[in-house]
Amino acid sequence: MGVAPLFLALLSAGLVALGASPAAAETPQCVSTGPTGQVIIIDCEDGGGGGDGDDGAGGGSGPQCDLSSVAGFGKPDASRWCEGVNACWANIPSSIYPDPEDWPEGQPDPDAVYIYKECRDPSGTIVVSDWTWHIPEGPSLEELARQAYGMLAPPDFSLAFSPPEQAVIFIDTWWWAAGAGGEIVGTSALGVQAVGEPSHLEVDPGDGSGAMTCPFVTSESDACAHTYERAADDPGYPSRARIVYDVHYEQNGNALEFPGLPDSLESPWTETAVPVVESQAVVVR
Repeated sequence: MGVAPLFLALLSAGLVALGASPAAAETPQCVSTGPTGQVIIIDCEDGGGGGDGDDGAGGGSGPQCDLSSVAGFGKPDASRWCEGVNACWANIPSSIYPDPEDWPEGQPDPDAVYIYKECRDPSGTIVVSDWTWHIPEGPSLEELARQAYGMLAPPDFSLAFSPPEQAVIFIDTWWWAAGAGGEIVGTSALGVQAVGEPSHLEVDPGDGSGAMTCPFVTSESDACAHTYERAADDPGYPSRARIVYDVHYEQNGNALEFPGLPDSLESPWTETAVPVVESQAVVVR
């Protein structure tokens, strides 16, 4: 890997290359030397992270390397781990290439991500500095997508109707989902999201005619209408409605497709009683 790409990787990781200064000399714990000899000032306000070894893959006996040698590199949530006695770090996903469309060909696994990886030996010498494929050990993208689906939360809404207060037999009653809002999003890790877009309403007028499919309407409109043929006993027909969403999946804005994942979501039923009378001198909407 050339010097320029490496410098960009370090710069993207949150490091700023500067010349040596008195301030830097006074805080040696916040200074490191880059691969070309430049002085790198590290943001170490919180003392650096990753030194406890919890980020590594060293097993239950603790890390086999000195993870403090890579503390402070990368973003605050950068991954740090041991490969033998070498301490490694990487931003996962990469800061420079977070978009899979920019990755090279040859992805070895659907869950693999393209990252910049750097490793240092016990002396602090950089022994690995390259772009490579990384296969996460955690949940797969499909599992993360399923988790994101579980985070979808349809909003509460009220089932509104017109004529207001009471309907009249043989006159259309209009329905809509007041306050329903629009798109809903569920998010898991690694930028994976489930996105629900309102598709339609299912409305059950409560008179035994069964549920009907209506366009998704959130304000007064004749797009969803039903005609009652019999008056209702108090307090009225037990009508109800729910929203049906079309669901798709994304990672950092890019489409994800996995056969077998749910592609729709129904909100809970919202109920309301609709008084229906036989006649009324004037119907006001």
